[in-house]
This record gives sequence, C-alpha cells and structure tokens, in this order.
Amino acid sequence: MQFIEKPLEPFGETLLDLTLPTQISLKTALVFRMVRELAARQCLPAAGDPRAELCFDEAVTNAMVHGNKLEIGRKVRVILCADGERWGAIVEDQGDGFKPSDLPNPDDLEFALRESGRGILLMDGYLDELLYSGKGNRVLMIRRRQSQPDETEAQPAVQPRVPVDADAGPVSVLREGEVDVIQVNASRLDEGITAALDDATHSTTSSRLLLDLSRVTYMSSIGIRSMVRIHKVVAGRKGKLVVTGLQPLVRNTLNSVKMLAMFAVFPDREAGLGDLRKSG
Repeated sequence: MQFIEKPLEPFGETLLDLTLPTQISLKTALVFRMVRELAARQCLPAAGDPRAELCFDEAVTNAMVHGNKLEIGRKVRVILCADGERWGAIVEDQGDGFKPSDLPNPDDLEFALRESGRGILLMDGYLDELLYSGKGNRVLMIRRRQSQPDETEAQPAVQPRVPVDADAGPVSVLREGEVDVIQVNASRLDEGITAALDDATHSTTSSRLLLDLSRVTYMSSIGIRSMVRIHKVVAGRKGKLVVTGLQPLVRNTLNSVKMLAMFAVFPDREAGLGDLRKSG
C-alpha cells in the first residue's frame, strides 16, 4: 500500500463509471456488479473471485463509513478499467481523507483485539498494487487479469457435518453438555448477520464456547470484528473459545490479517468439542 501525490486515474478501457449516494444498503449490489463486469471482460474467472469481491466490499465500506461518515448527501464514485494485462478499480469519497499515521500497526500486540482497521490489510494481501491519493480519499486497486481460478480458490471445501433446520435463522445456539455452540448458518459473515451473531453470543452462559463456521464461505472485516467481540466475551468469563470448520478462503482471510493465531482452531465440531471438554 502506498500514498502517492500524482493523480490516480483509470487506465486502458473504462468499463464502469458511476456515482452513488452514501447508503450502505446499496453496497452489496454495487460490489456484485463490479465483479460481474470484470468477469465478463475475462479480468476475473467466469464465476468471479471472492477475494476481489472482498476488496471492493472493504473499499466501498471505507468510503461510505470512514470517508463520508454515512452522510447521505455525500457521494461515492466508482470506476472500473482494464488494459491487456491488468484491471483497476477506483473508489473515491468526499470525506477529509486520512494519512498513513492514522493506520494501526498490525505488529502491535493490541492490534489483535481491535474491532476495526483491517480492511486495508485485507485489500493489500490480494492486490498487486494498492495506491491512495495524497489526501487519502481516493484509492486505486490494481491486479493482473485472471480468467481462471488459482490454487487458493481450488482448495477443497470443508464439508459441514451437522444439518441445519430449514427454519433456522442465520445463527443458532446449541448446548453440548457444558459447552455452548454458536453455529453460523449463513454463508456470509458480514454486516448482514453481525447483530444476530452478537445477540447469540450474549445469550450464551458457558465459559466454554465453540464457534462453528463450516458454512461460512465469505468473511469481511466486519465479520472479523464479530469474532473479536466473541473472543472478548469469552475472555471476560475467563473461559476458552474454539473455532471449527474454517473454509479455505476464510482461513486465508484471517491469516492475511494475522488473526488466525488468536483462536484455537480445529477442523470440525467433534474435535473442537473434545478439546473443550478436556479443558473443563
């Protein structure tokens, strides 16, 4: 990631150029459209790429929340472009921007317990170039064109072993002896289910908690924030938290922001329950 003083402009052919109001409810449709546009031009695999989606998600969220302060009168501009070798995405807000010193240091011990500040790290881990304007309110994301999935996406998925009731909501809380199990039933751990996950966490009473993420295939920085909150709740009970069923892309997401070591991770619920029962 770099801050540069020269103007950040699109290159090659412009594929998309639009301006929208600061409304978080518009974000997901915009992100999906950006992915579709790039896939249609063979800049991404035909099925898209969840890592590109994550970058767009984080950039638009930062623009709306941190840049425009959720002021609906302020706008966000998005530009997609591509040449024969690369694609680019520009996201610009009308906020005051930021400077490098405003960013947390991921090597600080306190960083792991922060509830924000990971979006740029997630973006930087996937992109070939991540450039910010001198003011910090315009970002240019650049990556090589890629029409086929790479080996990261080809890793075998974890198969959930516990069925979900058809009427279950995005999060379920179960009791396994002295262990409380929080089962995330949604495929996306982002702002869409964080309130439900927070409520589920505070409904538990045990000091031994298992978080089953085997159905989660996409996690944003807001999802990571929820995991940090769960960790804090369990630490306040002087207990133990175990995480199970990490899908390959979720594992890579956590690892890219140095969060994987923060949790006791097991491949499946049975192994996690076994560890928690021994710890009691």
